[in-house]
Amino acid sequence: MNILVIGSGAREHSICWSLKKSSNCKKIFCIPGNGGISDIADCPNLEIKNKKKILDFCKKNKITFVIIGPEDFLADGLSDYLIRNKIKTFGPSKKASQLETSKSFAKLFLKNNNIPTAEYSYFSSISEAKRFLKKSIFPIVVKANGLASGKGVIICKNLKEANQAIDTIMKEKKFGESGNEIIIEEFLDGFEISYFVFVDKDSFLPLGYALDHKKAFNNDKGPNTGGMGCFTPSKKVNKKLEKKILDKVINKTISGLRKEKIDYRGILFFGLMINKNEPFVIEYNVRFGDPECQTLLRTLESDLLEILLATSSNQLSSIKIKKNYDSVICVVLAANGYPDSYEKNKLIENIEKAEKIEGIEIFHAGTKKLSNKIFSEGGRVLSITSKAKSLDIAREKAYDALRIINWEDGFFREDIGIKNY
Repeated sequence: MNILVIGSGAREHSICWSLKKSSNCKKIFCIPGNGGISDIADCPNLEIKNKKKILDFCKKNKITFVIIGPEDFLADGLSDYLIRNKIKTFGPSKKASQLETSKSFAKLFLKNNNIPTAEYSYFSSISEAKRFLKKSIFPIVVKANGLASGKGVIICKNLKEANQAIDTIMKEKKFGESGNEIIIEEFLDGFEISYFVFVDKDSFLPLGYALDHKKAFNNDKGPNTGGMGCFTPSKKVNKKLEKKILDKVINKTISGLRKEKIDYRGILFFGLMINKNEPFVIEYNVRFGDPECQTLLRTLESDLLEILLATSSNQLSSIKIKKNYDSVICVVLAANGYPDSYEKNKLIENIEKAEKIEGIEIFHAGTKKLSNKIFSEGGRVLSITSKAKSLDIAREKAYDALRIINWEDGFFREDIGIKNY
């Protein structure tokens, strides 16, 4: 098969890496790709936002299957467009993608289907939102209603911080049009899990979970990012908790999709807060997470291409997922200044040397290749993944790899997975 992957992050690099192992994979294209992806896939220069050009490219290159990575392409209806034009595609429809693209849509879905979630209120007016704050119990959470690359969530400890958060999102438009409306939500204390399930019209199949570190700096300090690292498994996630997640969240979500006639075909990411050993949905994402995808695909022993094809063809019930149960950790190397402003075009060396450590795979995110050298091109630059028999050994190897790379223009969190929860 000729396969096209849409996206340019470490998530897409890990997807291409996993697809490459399939005996059914003939050739991989990735648009726009990055410096690392270009080693295993063709990365043509194409106007990525132009659906017609993507369709023409698919026809010209006899693309059998398209896999959409980032959420903004799903929000734009690329999946619907390609399927309408007889191109088999992995990724939910624009309608189904509202579970991620509109927090108010997701919250209403959760309430209508009796799925545990934090109490919330929705606002399109700054003055009404600020009036609401006066009777709120702190801490609270202020969220941009639309897509914000995982950064549009602000936890506020007091009234002053909450007022500033509303101004940042709605007045200063830090997240653009995504901040035209906001959700103000009760704060739930606990620990977060990212849980992933493949879903088709008739069935679903769990892939597994990882624990993500969203804050930029050590000890969960600093602003929210798209994710600074994650790990799997966790001591706190036992069979009893997984059963609660299945019964109270996943089964009810699947029933809700059927009831509301939402034809969901793709992977569904449940962002969960575990509060007093009970799962609450804090968000849905309608695609593989990043950096969770890099982590979970290191544990997958089944053929990823076979799973994705079965999902898009409503044949998921015929698939069984085989995994290894080693520990995997992912540490993100980011450009200095991320998630705010940062410099690009900085040389990164010693990547191949670091990859020689047993159990290490490095997935590129914001990189480009010039004259066979790798330069930075984005905020999150590399995902260092490490697999070992224990999390402690995996951690040690990941940080050994980062010390070998020794990139002075970047930073990383030193505490990914250290608590092991």
